[in-house]
Amino acid sequence: MGFTALILFGGPVAVGAVAGYLTGGRLNRLAGIRLRQLWLVWLAAAVQVVQLATARLPGAAGHRLRGPLLALAIGLALLWLCVNALGRTRPLQAAVGLALTGALLNALPIAANGRMPYSRSAAATAGLHAGAQTAKNVPAGHSTHLLALGDTIPLAQLHAVISVGDIVLATAAALLVAAAMHQPADPARERNPPCPAPSPGNA
Repeated sequence: MGFTALILFGGPVAVGAVAGYLTGGRLNRLAGIRLRQLWLVWLAAAVQVVQLATARLPGAAGHRLRGPLLALAIGLALLWLCVNALGRTRPLQAAVGLALTGALLNALPIAANGRMPYSRSAAATAGLHAGAQTAKNVPAGHSTHLLALGDTIPLAQLHAVISVGDIVLATAAALLVAAAMHQPADPARERNPPCPAPSPGNA
């Protein structure tokens, strides 16, 4: 993982961990949380790999498949978040809701353009080659829709361009970590503690 990716993905997690600790949470709570339906994560990752491979397909085949596959990968990841939000604390559920909002903000310009559009001027400010196309991004033009929700915010120090949705998702990631540090390991068990076993004298 490059330095930029480490900061963009690891930064919110680190901020969330610090915030969680300062508010009385503990990191060992993270290890005690039982994650459900992990197969959804692996399926989303597999779909993402296939989506990236569409860049090598000839003609318009890759263009037609790219958007739906990306939407499917995002949808599976968000479904996994929703499944794991059930029965959790309200702050953690709020973090999942924020993640859904961020994903929707990113999904709208992708759905409208086939890929996430980015501002050429923002890319130039960030020290990137303005005009390059990838399996995920396309430079904005006259026919671009919803550019305001695209990658328009330059991070010159990181040589990256991000979107409003990315900022919302980063905030959600930090809140998820902080909230999880306050989450009981087994909420159902704490709400319904097991009855004590009868003593031999009462049997």
